Amino acid sequence: MLAMMINVFGGLAIFIFGMKMMSDGLHCVAGERMRSILRLFSANRFVAILSGTAVTAVIQSSSASTVMVIGFVNAGLLTLVQAIGIIFGANIGTTVTAQLVAFDISWIIMPAIILGLLAGFVPRPAFTGWGTTIIGLGFLFLGMMIMSGELKQLSEHPAFMAAFQIFDCAPVNGWIPPLALFGAIAVGMAVTLVIQSSSACSGIIIALGASGLVNLYTAVALVLGSNIGTTITAQLAAIPANRVAKQAALAHTLFNVIGVLIICATFWIVPGDSDLPVFFRLVDLVSTSGDLPRQIANAHTIFNVCTTLILTPFIPLLAKICERIIPAGSGKIKFQRLEPHLLDTPEIALTQTVSALRKMLKKAWKMADGALKTGGLGDGADRTALKNLDEREARIDLYQHDITAYLSQLMLRPLSSRQAARIPKLIHCTNDAGRIGDHTVTIRDLIREFKSAKGKLSQAAETEFRNLHRLLSEQADNALQLLEGSTPELQTRAVELEKKIILRCDECEHNHLKRLTAGQCHPATGVFYLELVSEVRKISRHFANIAERAAACRGAAEAEPESV
Repeated sequence: MLAMMINVFGGLAIFIFGMKMMSDGLHCVAGERMRSILRLFSANRFVAILSGTAVTAVIQSSSASTVMVIGFVNAGLLTLVQAIGIIFGANIGTTVTAQLVAFDISWIIMPAIILGLLAGFVPRPAFTGWGTTIIGLGFLFLGMMIMSGELKQLSEHPAFMAAFQIFDCAPVNGWIPPLALFGAIAVGMAVTLVIQSSSACSGIIIALGASGLVNLYTAVALVLGSNIGTTITAQLAAIPANRVAKQAALAHTLFNVIGVLIICATFWIVPGDSDLPVFFRLVDLVSTSGDLPRQIANAHTIFNVCTTLILTPFIPLLAKICERIIPAGSGKIKFQRLEPHLLDTPEIALTQTVSALRKMLKKAWKMADGALKTGGLGDGADRTALKNLDEREARIDLYQHDITAYLSQLMLRPLSSRQAARIPKLIHCTNDAGRIGDHTVTIRDLIREFKSAKGKLSQAAETEFRNLHRLLSEQADNALQLLEGSTPELQTRAVELEKKIILRCDECEHNHLKRLTAGQCHPATGVFYLELVSEVRKISRHFANIAERAAACRGAAEAEPESV
């Protein structure tokens, strides 16, 4: 008996391994597009449900879908209502695995493993992905065959069979025993909590049904429990996230719990023309073959489809309930652009990094702009721009650290050549934005020395500096716009501004040296002015670097052609 148990767990391990290989392969082939669908095709609750169903059916994991949704919500890419719709769809999509393993097609095992292995040798990402998917399919059915075969032998042992009688949910005098029902649901929850996959749990339940260890009633109760247990993955993902993401995870749990309660209520409703409860009557009508594994798979699908149809009109109400249970509070909700769960979605993670870079650059320019106004005009009202400058510069450094660390983690993920090429560009631009903050501190120190010496710029120097500052402001706006979206006009203007600022800096230095030679200004003032112009030149160079790399950072096709 011990050897049989080892074989059962070995079959389960092969089954889960095959399922993971299938999921990884499908991620490689179509995962990026599927993840984009989750965010783009969620305009209303019905489209969100369809996109959630399609994506989960393809990537073969409702847990992966819901974790992605939590990441999107935490990053501010999805609203709570959109997230709930996708989660509803994910529950339907995950039933595809159960439908798949319910087929008795053991003949496909060896051809799939051989074909998948051969496809894996082709040095192309698409072939490698399909090879992993096909070989995973073979291992999936191999594990299922081993589990079913060993469980059939174990079902002949009275002691083993007696263990399954504890939660036997078969009707007694026409009624399903409530204690046995909720006990089986609890067992399904516990198993799914341990293995963290409702699809794997469904496979185990179907294997138990095929071996005769459980009947349809008990199998359905176990499936219902697994649907509740699978929500723990989203709950764990939402722990470090914001309140809206926690609300989305709660909605997932509430949806599954409410759905289970609704379906359980039908177990004690028996139509007059049938001896089967409503739900099992529906399963019997859909399952024309009468095969128990197929009935279990159909019951799983019917449960999720019916609960989705019933609860879809109440999505806004469910969202309000979640907001009431987990209130956002009086403070502003903080969305995390560099969301860790999006690292498995490289394209979206890179887009979020560009967004964080734009915010960092805006803050760095706001600091520099305020300092330059103070240095150029000596306006007392503008000196407030220098207050708390060290703290603001420290925040810029933190942005730089966070973006660099995020991109370093992203480099460890499987990336396309285009995606990999964007990361060095983004790191360079992040360093440029950080250096703007550093130059602002230098400008602040220059101003302090100049003011303490009671220095004053000549009228000619102030006029020159105003014009130089105006050009630098245009260059900053241009760089920010290029990070958001490129046009030929913006790119042409970036080159023009760089040349104009270099020329203007040369003119400022030349004219000021002439004034110094003519004795029209104090030498200390002359040194300050030349150093100030030098800092502007350096800041301009950083903006020019960012403008030059902006298209590549955004992954524009014209900037970084995809290698074949």
